[in-house]
Amino acid sequence: MDGTTVEQFGTDEEFQQALVELANDFAPRRFAICEEHGDRIDGEVFAWGLAFTEGALVCDDARSLTGHFRDAGSAVRLFARTGRRLRLIWIDSPRPGGGCA
Repeated sequence: MDGTTVEQFGTDEEFQQALVELANDFAPRRFAICEEHGDRIDGEVFAWGLAFTEGALVCDDARSLTGHFRDAGSAVRLFARTGRRLRLIWIDSPRPGGGCA
């Protein structure tokens, strides 16, 4: 720093609570990309994802498939091009005031 003193933010407990609120307000929204087998005969999770305001991260359980996408829907569209019947399943509810989607 440049030598200026910066005042601490409240007590340790108040600072902790502020960080918890910050993390909750900006947490990514979880989703799954599920694959349908047959005509609603069976299904499985094809990949898991985290949706941030500026994009989405996707990976499968084996970590052999990972990627960064514009949004969750674009990941589903890309992987569906192979003929897979995929569905986007949101695990977390949308946050009040927008949040990550």
